[in-house]
Amino acid sequence: MPFTYYALTDRITMSTLIIADPHLDVWAAAGRDPLAGLDAAILADLDALIIAGDLSNDPVQLWPRHLERLAHLVGPGKLHIIPGNHDYYGHVLDDEDTLAEICISAGGRLAQKSEIIVGRDRVLCCTLWTDFALHGDALIGEMGAQKWMNDYKQIRGRDDRMISPGDTAAIHRDHLSWLGKALERPFRGRTIVVTHHAPHPALAASQDACAQPAYASDLIGFIHRYQPDAWLFGHTHHRSEAMVGNTVVRNVSFGYPWEVPPGTEVEILQRGLIS
Repeated sequence: MPFTYYALTDRITMSTLIIADPHLDVWAAAGRDPLAGLDAAILADLDALIIAGDLSNDPVQLWPRHLERLAHLVGPGKLHIIPGNHDYYGHVLDDEDTLAEICISAGGRLAQKSEIIVGRDRVLCCTLWTDFALHGDALIGEMGAQKWMNDYKQIRGRDDRMISPGDTAAIHRDHLSWLGKALERPFRGRTIVVTHHAPHPALAASQDACAQPAYASDLIGFIHRYQPDAWLFGHTHHRSEAMVGNTVVRNVSFGYPWEVPPGTEVEILQRGLIS
């Protein structure tokens, strides 16, 4: 069910930070803090912090402490979580009610198929997944994903079977339909789409052609049709961007500790700062 959240403030200048793929469990195991370099004043001044997927594996056990810390850093009511594929590892794909409850208990909100209004910005949030048709044949894409992607070896459905690419492709269609309807609604400010998975074929990043359809869909026509001001995403851990008409499509992945040289954390995080 979609929700609309409003960042209530009297301030004229608003700011939102969007971070994908922080993988906080992996950073904790490596003894590093990905947010240590951010000035406390910057965090306190945010009107919204949106995690665009892959907060950590095993959400029932690990999300509470990660979310409590993030909510403490930015203040109550400002934390929004979009589930990524890793956020279902050790959990169940079709049990987002539990994820929502964990978020609420820690002072955040699950932002699945959700609209967040921050000042004059409308942020439309969903996981998206992919359609596996990046190379034109969805069946081939599904077969490659099932072989190469851990998602289909780590995530179960309510019936206790491992999920299939067909399951996530169905979610992709549902999320894309929701996005289209949301983008059709008039809005006088800026519109920013935030998803976990990539909407642009050139930004799939994976060098393995068999795995690429699990990272991105070809939504260039969709973007041309609706022309949001920006589309920010993660999943690929490859910091790149492209223009589609007037829409900037940008990867805001943070990534694993070995992908982030010490001292570059703040520069990477600022890729997702909107003000």
